[in-house]
Order: sequence, then C-alpha cells, then structure tokens
Amino acid sequence: MNNVLIVFLKYPEPGKVKTRLAKALGNEKACRIYQLLAESVIRNIFLKNERKYDVHIFFTPIDKKNEIVTWLKPLIGNDTETGIHYIPQEGAELGERMSDAFQQALQKKSYERSIIIGTDCPGIDAALIEDAFEVLKKKDIVIGPCMDGGYYLLGMSGLFPDLFSGIDWSTDCVFDQTMRKIQRNHLSYMILKTLADIDTQEDLSHHAPHILIL
Repeated sequence: MNNVLIVFLKYPEPGKVKTRLAKALGNEKACRIYQLLAESVIRNIFLKNERKYDVHIFFTPIDKKNEIVTWLKPLIGNDTETGIHYIPQEGAELGERMSDAFQQALQKKSYERSIIIGTDCPGIDAALIEDAFEVLKKKDIVIGPCMDGGYYLLGMSGLFPDLFSGIDWSTDCVFDQTMRKIQRNHLSYMILKTLADIDTQEDLSHHAPHILIL
C-alpha cells in the first residue's frame, strides 16, 4: 500500500472539544455534536473505501487509546484490510503535530503519498480521498480549502515541513498562508472544492442540519 490517510481525532470529552460551539450550546451538547461529526466522517471514509489507502488515526489525549478504539470499533468493525493504526499525536501545537504525523507516515512508514484530515467537515468521504490520492500521483500537494479560511484536507507526495511553520492556526489566514508557502517552495499543487467545517451554531444550521442536537 502506497497511500495513507491520517485522521486527526480528539476523544469526545465535554469542555475539551468544540469550545466555540460550546459557548452557544453548552459543553455537553457541543461534545455530542463533535462525536456525531467525527462518527459521520469515519463512516464516510470507510463506507465506500475501495482499499486504496491505509488509515492511521492520530489521537489525543494520549491516554485515551483504549477508549477511542472502543468508541470507533462499532463504526469500523474488524476491518483489518484497511490497515488501521492508532497513534498518539506528538507536538506542542497543531503545526508540530501535523508535521510529526506526516514525518511518521512518509519517512518512518515509507508511504509514497499521505493525506491528513480532521473530523469537523461532514463533506469528506472516501471518493474525495481517493480522488485526492490520484492528484498526488502527479502533484506535490493537494489541498481542500474551508469556507472559514482554513483547510479540511492537505496531501503530500513528499515531506515539506515548511508548510507547518509560521502559520496562524485556528484563524482565517491558514489557507492563504499555506498557499503562499506552497508557491514560495515552487511545489506543484491542486486545490479541491471548498467545503464547510463545523465550528459555530451557524455552521451547524447551514451546513450540517442532519447532525442532531440531542
């Protein structure tokens, strides 16, 4: 297998996920929405996965591996053909953690192409991932912009750690700053369609009405 999908995942705990959403809906509801979003993305990834990529779930907190495996097992089952691995995130901030994940995938595990996603964007599915891996056969980078100025997907056919330094994470500048670095490093790239991730009550209403507030 030459392709690996990195999924960044948090264990759903009230007060520790979807903090912007929690300001409007409270910690318990925000946590439940995060859980439903994550489960939706995981299902989308595996539902029509044609075994074109392995899946490495990089999780946090690092002491929640058993709980995360138990949580996801009903969604994934015993699908050993997909090459599922659970790996703790390492790094002080998001850029360091993402850079480390790519390094593990592309250098330590020797995959040729790697894509990273989060679990906030319900529009991500197996077909989109497979199309992105096809792009990486010809391009250095594939990137999927979010409506809020971030990105929901980043793929690489090599290791380019400069893309993770000097980025103002969790702001509306992330995509533009990353694109400037891609162009400054003379990397070939393709931009995917723009999708919405879910960070606010307005996002939820407009882009994920199927995610029920329980």
